[in-house]
Amino acid sequence: MNAFIQILLNPAIISLCAGLIIGLSSSLSLPKWLTDFTSIYLIFTIGYKGGACLGVANACTPPLLALACVGIILGLFQPFLHYFILKKTTSLDTQTASVVAAEYGSISVVTFITAVTFLNDQGISHDTFMSAIAGIMEIPALFSGIWLLQHNNQKASLMRSFIQITRSILSSIKICAIFVGFAVGAIVSWYLPDTISTAIIWPFTLMLILFMIDIGIKIAKQKKALSEFKLSLIAFGIYVPLINGCIGVLIAKQFVYFPGSAVLFAILLASASYIAVPAIMQTQAKDAQEAIYLPLSLGITLPFNIIIGLPIYYYIANIVFAL
Repeated sequence: MNAFIQILLNPAIISLCAGLIIGLSSSLSLPKWLTDFTSIYLIFTIGYKGGACLGVANACTPPLLALACVGIILGLFQPFLHYFILKKTTSLDTQTASVVAAEYGSISVVTFITAVTFLNDQGISHDTFMSAIAGIMEIPALFSGIWLLQHNNQKASLMRSFIQITRSILSSIKICAIFVGFAVGAIVSWYLPDTISTAIIWPFTLMLILFMIDIGIKIAKQKKALSEFKLSLIAFGIYVPLINGCIGVLIAKQFVYFPGSAVLFAILLASASYIAVPAIMQTQAKDAQEAIYLPLSLGITLPFNIIIGLPIYYYIANIVFAL
């Protein structure tokens, strides 16, 4: 129970609850420029921390590189499996199912950040290179998701599809923020790392609080859409993350030494993107139902993973690593 209490006392969760209260009790919202800035900053920081790991001795080990490769493969494969499950268990149209499948094949930066904060508060060791893996695993599902859309619409050759998908991804500022952050982190790690890193990282907690307040407001604003969800769709937003998270712990056990790293890999497999993937996919799937794919990842899977999923993955990791 201690893990649950620690998570509930986490600043990110308190901020999320504050946002929910604000959203349910008023029409107030944070300015769009502020929320865009905080999301880009958080994504940039994830990339930065991953790139900075390259300058740390023993941070980037062969087992961790192998785990990153496994993450890429899973990111490419998961959208196809999720799409199959959605078409068999729900009545979603092709475009909406493709977007949801891509969301659940990618990662949630905020869920990952919350997990890292939880591990740090608990004093639980984990590999810093997991931040790099988070940045890497944001991308593959986008290729699979857009391919699903184009394949279902019978558009373009394989090479042309790849070029179009790459162009779509690189046109997203939020996706590019990961790559820029990674490059900056790698360069800075070789020149005055402590001084520059401090300047970049110090606003992190404040930005996270602002972002989580905005997320809480957005969840509250989606309450009408959530009330119209069918049980099969709500169940998908819970059992898919739970299964993926448990599998993530078992896979990570083969590559990492710290249980904390396994928890982070589990979170990466379990979480669903609601920033980068929707931003790109909505330009490709104009008829997809935003009232479905945003509330599903934002209103169901995000709170589930942070409040319930994270302690479960933590306890499973402790059991698995004790064997």
